[in-house]
Amino acid sequence: MDKLIKTTEIIEKKLEKFYELHLNCQINLTAIKEREEFYLKHYYDSIYYFQQSESPCGSLADIGSGGGFPGIVLGIFYPDLKVTLIESIGKKCIFLEQAAKKLELKNIEVLNTRVENIKDRSFDIITARGVSSVKELLKNSFQISKQNTKWVMYKGERLDEELKEALPVIEKRGLNVEKIRIELPITRTYCIISC
Repeated sequence: MDKLIKTTEIIEKKLEKFYELHLNCQINLTAIKEREEFYLKHYYDSIYYFQQSESPCGSLADIGSGGGFPGIVLGIFYPDLKVTLIESIGKKCIFLEQAAKKLELKNIEVLNTRVENIKDRSFDIITARGVSSVKELLKNSFQISKQNTKWVMYKGERLDEELKEALPVIEKRGLNVEKIRIELPITRTYCIISC
């Protein structure tokens, strides 16, 4: 993996430990168990955008954190980044809390709630992977955004359709949209929305 993304020995050890936590987990958080595929489809996918642009700083909310992608991975790579994992399913929250503790990630906080229920927080970056449409994500997370928040959405083949559906919300708020598509070693479209 070190040929694809920049790591350190500490990062590599934590990624390996996180992989092992997934393998030994009692609840099914991912169907992917084979190490190389897991690293590509979860770790590489989680970190790619941030390694190609400026390093994230400040605070980040990961909506629908599930198995910890991208939130825990970003917490591993960027220990100065304050990461809040937002997950509505209690069992997944327990896993995320245990993983953060075992990985000694003091920059991770887990909230067992839905994003639309959060009213008293705001974040510099909001991520979402495999969660809801662009329109729904924006509508449900505006109350946790700041004036200069950046949304990083991990999307697939339906992105253009989702953006068309979200266009009234995007135009009303005066938001900027950028699409970044990669084909190798995985296929992914990152949708970056900013104020």
